[in-house]
Amino acid sequence: MAAKGDVFSDNDSIANGAFQDARPAAGGEATVHLIWYGGAVEIYTDNGTNETLIHTPTAAAGYMEWCSFHVTNSEYIAIKNISGGAIRIGYMGIYTHDTT
Repeated sequence: MAAKGDVFSDNDSIANGAFQDARPAAGGEATVHLIWYGGAVEIYTDNGTNETLIHTPTAAAGYMEWCSFHVTNSEYIAIKNISGGAIRIGYMGIYTHDTT
């Protein structure tokens, strides 16, 4: 269970073609402030049915800071690894609503 004000983050090794979802548990809401990636990625908004490409960073590896993506369990950010191999992808933000 996460409470309002808790850190919302993850940092995993993601296979080529797979996604790292910035998606809180059901009932939770969060704001993503930072996304980092160790290789080429595409960043999408996603609702489980429709993906919309919103950004393709030009650097082979890097980060997006000062983001303000508001996410829920049904509307979230999906970061796709398109680098050709496994890379680390992470994000950090804060819960704005309890997951209870």
